[in-house]
Amino acid sequence: LLVYVRFNPSHGFPVELEQGASVAELKETVGHLQGIQPDRLRVIFAGRELLGMGIVKGFNGITTLTDTAYRIGTLTFMVVLTEAKAHSSFYVFCKTVCKAIQPGKLCVRCRDCKQGTLTLSRGPSCWDDVLLPNRIHGVCQSQDCDGRLVEFYLKCAAHPTCDNDTSAALDLIMLNTRRVPCIACTDIMTPVLVFQCAERHVICLECFHLYCVARLNERQFTQEPLVGYSLPCAAGCPDSLIKEVHHFQVLGDEQYERYQRYAAEECVLQMGGVLCLAPGCSCG
Repeated sequence: LLVYVRFNPSHGFPVELEQGASVAELKETVGHLQGIQPDRLRVIFAGRELLGMGIVKGFNGITTLTDTAYRIGTLTFMVVLTEAKAHSSFYVFCKTVCKAIQPGKLCVRCRDCKQGTLTLSRGPSCWDDVLLPNRIHGVCQSQDCDGRLVEFYLKCAAHPTCDNDTSAALDLIMLNTRRVPCIACTDIMTPVLVFQCAERHVICLECFHLYCVARLNERQFTQEPLVGYSLPCAAGCPDSLIKEVHHFQVLGDEQYERYQRYAAEECVLQMGGVLCLAPGCSCG
């Protein structure tokens, strides 16, 4: 098992462990390489301190890459585990490298010092805990920081990322564990998008892309002040507008640029403005 240790964000080095190594063994290895007594190490993973008998393999959970913070006196280590499982509970749109919907990894850090060395009062239990501020608090373990505000963020799990390479959470995209047929093509696919209607209609990502393109060509998106330029459930269910408009990045760069242009034009028109009639302009 290859573990990458990032030593205070500027320095990193790889560490190789036996499969199924314990947290205590990981601490011994890092301590030996850095000349630090293992008992001075505290392992904080996803906002929780891990005990020495924990198994390294289990750290990976449902994400492809996992950040683990080590605090040694005034020093902070970040460990990245690179062994992946086959599925994820989080999905993001990676706009930097993949340019596609990818499994995501949920990360947490102190909102004040931006370090991952904090322990949570409790773990997140729903999307609102992750997306809405001040739902969960914690205690930052970094020296000279008394931060208690928690900041959750997601990264693409398909490749290594730097600190500021974050991705938008796509909370409607999830694994189709119940094997529900797509509302459009009736195929059973995974992952899928689950609309926010009462019936929780399911649509596969390919059909969702076609649905978005068709409605975009007809300019049938809805401009909602609190949501933006969005679409409802493909079955026409009431009160089902997609609230996170980053889901429409599934359109691809060219179509998403057109989506943004149409959204801006619709906003101008709803505000009582007019569009330029010059060919190819349409500025408000």
